[in-house]
Amino acid sequence: MSDKVSAVILVGGKGKRLRPLSTDNMPKAFLSVTRDRKTMFRKTLDRILTIVPERDILVVANTAHSRLVKRDFPFLKRANFLLEPVSRNTAPAITLAALRIKEVSGDAIIVVLPTDQYVTDKKKYLDSIRIGIDFVKKHSGVLLVLAVKPKGPATGFGYLRVKGGSRAKKSIYKVEEFVEKPDVKTAKRYVKSGRYLWNAGGFIFRASSILRAVERLVPKIFDNLRNLKDIQSVYMKLPNISIDYAVMEKADNIYCVKGLYGWRDMGSFESLKEILEREGRKYESRGKKIVKIL
Repeated sequence: MSDKVSAVILVGGKGKRLRPLSTDNMPKAFLSVTRDRKTMFRKTLDRILTIVPERDILVVANTAHSRLVKRDFPFLKRANFLLEPVSRNTAPAITLAALRIKEVSGDAIIVVLPTDQYVTDKKKYLDSIRIGIDFVKKHSGVLLVLAVKPKGPATGFGYLRVKGGSRAKKSIYKVEEFVEKPDVKTAKRYVKSGRYLWNAGGFIFRASSILRAVERLVPKIFDNLRNLKDIQSVYMKLPNISIDYAVMEKADNIYCVKGLYGWRDMGSFESLKEILEREGRKYESRGKKIVKIL
């Protein structure tokens, strides 16, 4: 069994909730919100480069955004750049990447990272990823989720009910239930109970583990993608579904690593304003929407 670690950066998400700031031609992954003016994609890349070498990082993006990816990651090898002809959410994207990694690197450990996460403590963030990698090395077949403590009853995140309660002083938890985006009443109950963590959007697992789960739970995705030479013709046939709904809500071997880093999901104008103000970035707004970052 390989101890090699690969990373997959997902440059998906059209950022519909951030229109008109985020557009089809300039999705939120390529917005600059921090004081160093690097894009969210570049910030994600810089963080994971501390753990995973450049040669073992794969990027999955829509064909229309290839130029933007190359601008921020000019040394990305063609073999490590997976282009989707159409966007089909994270389940197909992660499956595609896992198939490529298994073909090239065997049963490597994969760290999957989205590009719309704002992280304020890089060291603690990377410590969580290292803890997760070590856990996956020692426990065959697990699917591990990066998680953080809820700050309130937000309805835009997934919630993880963890064994023993989320207030226990430990890093790794068994996930007893994975619930994607509950309504506000349910979210309030979850937070009050002290048994839930937020899904922070990242995953760690072996290539074989996620591929077995996809093959069992969403065979249409696995069957269509396992021939890596035929991606262009089959991608339109794939369901548009997240890995959360397709696999994580249904699998029974889910664990999570509780991160102690500062974290924001850049999925709404409310959270974006918090980030920009923290970073000292000015912006123009129209009503409740941000229309330009200065």
